[in-house]
Amino acid sequence: MSAIVAQSHHIFGIRAGVTNNVFYFDEQTIIFPSGNNCLRYNIDQKWQKFIQGSEKSHGMLALAISPNRRYLAVSERGEKGSITVYDLQQEQSKKRKVLTGGELPVQEFLCMAFSPDSKYLIAQAGAPDWTLFYWVWEKQKVMATMKTSSQSNPISQVSFNPQDNTQICVTGNGVFKLFRYAEGSLKQSSFQKLEGQNILCHAWVSEERVIAGTETAKLLVFESGDLRWEMSVEPKPASQEAER
Repeated sequence: MSAIVAQSHHIFGIRAGVTNNVFYFDEQTIIFPSGNNCLRYNIDQKWQKFIQGSEKSHGMLALAISPNRRYLAVSERGEKGSITVYDLQQEQSKKRKVLTGGELPVQEFLCMAFSPDSKYLIAQAGAPDWTLFYWVWEKQKVMATMKTSSQSNPISQVSFNPQDNTQICVTGNGVFKLFRYAEGSLKQSSFQKLEGQNILCHAWVSEERVIAGTETAKLLVFESGDLRWEMSVEPKPASQEAER
């Protein structure tokens, strides 16, 4: 008697707590985590395709899609933290590479990003070491590593300058740092002391300018690594609006 194997046809709901957990693959298809899978969901035709998580995964932590929309990176927690890169142009989203911390004891990668040309991948490992990894991911080659923070200042996001594969922005609780890759190492080119400013997200708006959002509803604008201005975007209380 042959064994009966259950297969997924539909999964409903999105997994919370995953960094960068929903984005467009194309104009009709979105990708998001649900359970221990990533779903490719066509919003017009209502079909789903599954990208299954690793068998021994303890849960997904972060996603990243390459600028050319061909590759998907999935970070998972396990006995050792790992990142799996999938080729989205293949019918079944073929697994291309698996990246780990190698000899470094990395339990999780909290956030990651592809370079503008999709050839490189950066990923931020968690506590206690907070090590940033810079890979040529197709060769599974670590180009450089760098400790970016301390246990009391967690990192929330890393990104590449959209015009430069060698420049990286790292933000977090009291942290805004720029790094540049040169001669086989990452060198810090800018550091701002931001006590009491918990940066939750950032975006490059030009080759030199980054805008960041904080936990207290402030927007911070950095140019060439220096803080130029800040603005509060917290909505006014209803009583104040009524008086106007």
